[in-house]
Amino acid sequence: MESLLTIAQLLALLSAAALCVYLIVVLVRFKDVLALLQKDLALLSERSRPVFDNLEVITSRLKSVATTLEEHVSVTRGSLEAVREMAENVLAFERRIQESLEEPVLRVTSLLAAIIDRITSRISRSRSD
Repeated sequence: MESLLTIAQLLALLSAAALCVYLIVVLVRFKDVLALLQKDLALLSERSRPVFDNLEVITSRLKSVATTLEEHVSVTRGSLEAVREMAENVLAFERRIQESLEEPVLRVTSLLAAIIDRITSRISRSRSD
C-alpha cells in the first residue's frame, strides 16, 4: 500500500511538473501575443496621428466656412428684407396715388363727357332747325 501511495505521489508530482511546463509555454506565447499587440497599437497610434491632425485642420476650415456662410446668409436675408420693404412701400405709394387721382379724374371725365354730350346735342338741334 505504501508503494501505491508513493506511485500516486510521484504521478501527482509529474503531472504538476508537466502542468507547470505547459503553463510556462502558454505564458511565453501569451507574452509574444501581447508584444505583437503592443507593436500593432504603437503602429496604429503613430499612423493615426496625421489623420487626427488633418481632421483638426478640416474641422477648423469647416467651422470657418460655416461662419462665412452664416454671414452671407444674414446679409442675403437683410437684402431680401429691404427689397420686401421697398416693394411694400411702392405698393402703398401706388394705392395713395390711385386714391388721390382716381376720383378727380373720374369727375373731369364725367364733366368732359357732359360737355361733349351738350355740344353734340346742340349741334344736332341746330342741324335739325
